[in-house]
Amino acid sequence: MVDDGYYPPPERDGGWRIGDPRALGLDAGRLREAVEYHDRSVFSRTHGGALVVVYRGRMVAESYVTGVEGGPQPWTRATCNDVKSSTKSVFGTAVGAFLEEYKDQVSLETPLTGASREDSLIPQIWGQPLTDERKRLIRVKHVLSMTSGHETREPWLAPSRRVHSPGYTGAYQMYEYCFGWWRFEGVPAQHTLLFEPGRGFNYSNYGMEMMALAMRNLSGEEVGPYVYDRVLGPIEMPVGVRDNQYRVMRYSDERELNFSDEPGWGRGGSAGCNAYGADGSPSPCGYNSVVGSTFRCTARDFARLGYLWLRRGRWGDEQLVPEGWLRKATARFVQDKGDSMNYGYTFWVADEWEGVPRDTFMSRGHNLNYCYVVPSLDLVVARQGNENGSGEERAHFMKTLIQRIVAAIPGAG
Repeated sequence: MVDDGYYPPPERDGGWRIGDPRALGLDAGRLREAVEYHDRSVFSRTHGGALVVVYRGRMVAESYVTGVEGGPQPWTRATCNDVKSSTKSVFGTAVGAFLEEYKDQVSLETPLTGASREDSLIPQIWGQPLTDERKRLIRVKHVLSMTSGHETREPWLAPSRRVHSPGYTGAYQMYEYCFGWWRFEGVPAQHTLLFEPGRGFNYSNYGMEMMALAMRNLSGEEVGPYVYDRVLGPIEMPVGVRDNQYRVMRYSDERELNFSDEPGWGRGGSAGCNAYGADGSPSPCGYNSVVGSTFRCTARDFARLGYLWLRRGRWGDEQLVPEGWLRKATARFVQDKGDSMNYGYTFWVADEWEGVPRDTFMSRGHNLNYCYVVPSLDLVVARQGNENGSGEERAHFMKTLIQRIVAAIPGAG
């Protein structure tokens, strides 16, 4: 990795410096072909897309495609798109700062639910009996690595009638859903875990949301402002990310579109919130950011986040997030039984892709909102979109895109 000490100024002061691909030793023809591949793809043409490529601290490619079937009209460098589950990586970055700040009180090995209300990071869950005794075994490391055993299904569109789990009461709200106190008829619920924590892998939002509640309980701050003040503000992201907290996630269909001309973050958990199908009722658990999704920013600022990850948590003279945390978060997590998945703590690992360096990692979100980071090449690739496609199709598209961009760097791959 090459580091000349450069960090981009805020967009209001010019933002990223522009690099000439040829002057940087890139194969300009191959890079252009990679961008054209992105722009001509059905994923970009239908509901739009954005692509920013940063190499050696210089933006060497930038493209915005306005969709013919919907999405931002037009899609520009000022468009703020929900990066979906890449939000988890934003949150995971702040978790590193949180664990350092409160290291005398909490670590990756700390029980999240605990054995009782008194020793719980989320005492709110003890307002009723636990819906599954195995929840006592959930540790901080489990919810961040997707090994807590929570179910996956995200009922954003409220597909059926809301009902309480047998013997439970409470608001039909976000945290109560995460605790397993209520469910939708016909939708796998959160009252029972799929497996003992640490003994399997299942991608889910719900343990992550409980970690956000634990952070609020300990710090006394909602996660959105906490993340901004310690991480996003210092890297010069707009203050709207801190202040524009919205409670209604308006999704018209399965693409779950959510974009605007303002950055921001979902605010869930209580009155007016419909996250995870909540009915907007008040909740004694109160507000917090929706950390499994909902983070809106521009493609340029998405790349700014990637640059922070590339620089292992350093921005200028400040180490905003411990370097050790980001190295751990972007490496494979090993389960209690010895198995590993291509996932760390809120980041995905791409260490087995042909033509891509083994140190590649990424944030990854619905609608193909990805941010690739390749430390050995000093490369960040941020992509935003609003079209998802089948699993096989989208995997092929995103893998091919990063392979083509890497192929433009002589000696890489």
